[in-house]
Amino acid sequence: MLMNKATKGAVAAGAAAVLLLGGLGSLALWQDTESVGGGAINSGELNFEPTGTPGVWTDISEGGSVVIGADPSGYLIVPGDILTYTNSYTVNSAGENIEATITADFSQVTGDPALAAALNTTVAVDGGAALPNGSALPNGSAVELPLTSPTQTIAVTVTITFDQATTDLVAQNETVNLNAFTLTLDQVRPTP
Repeated sequence: MLMNKATKGAVAAGAAAVLLLGGLGSLALWQDTESVGGGAINSGELNFEPTGTPGVWTDISEGGSVVIGADPSGYLIVPGDILTYTNSYTVNSAGENIEATITADFSQVTGDPALAAALNTTVAVDGGAALPNGSALPNGSAVELPLTSPTQTIAVTVTITFDQATTDLVAQNETVNLNAFTLTLDQVRPTP
């Protein structure tokens, strides 16, 4: 039995329509929509900034305390020296499930590799336990920052120790530029 071209075309079009409608499910003619009065969704915040005064470098070696100032570049350190950087920051936070950490970030610090490798660092917040950053000025360990109020002032201390085991002529007459040293405030999710 032979079908003409018009009949074949009509059958093919009908089959395509059935396939399309079958893929979409049934064709709904009646429809209703209801509004959901959900209100607005608002986001919280987490940021910090210095309280207005520049940070201070201090030499706390051998139980003493020598204030260096905001720029330590003119101060010559030797193995065994311990320098601290301290500054106060205002932290603004808002959110139902918000916690935070602070990290001392030395990843962009440049300078002579031998001196950088001999400098060990720790970070502490509000006089709490100091967490080690390791050696060679890497990114630091994240220190937990308790968020106690929407606006709070914290004291951050970064300690840099020139490894006392540095011997011979290692790290002499070298420079590490701390201008790119930063503090990073990170939001973290609460642990269940």
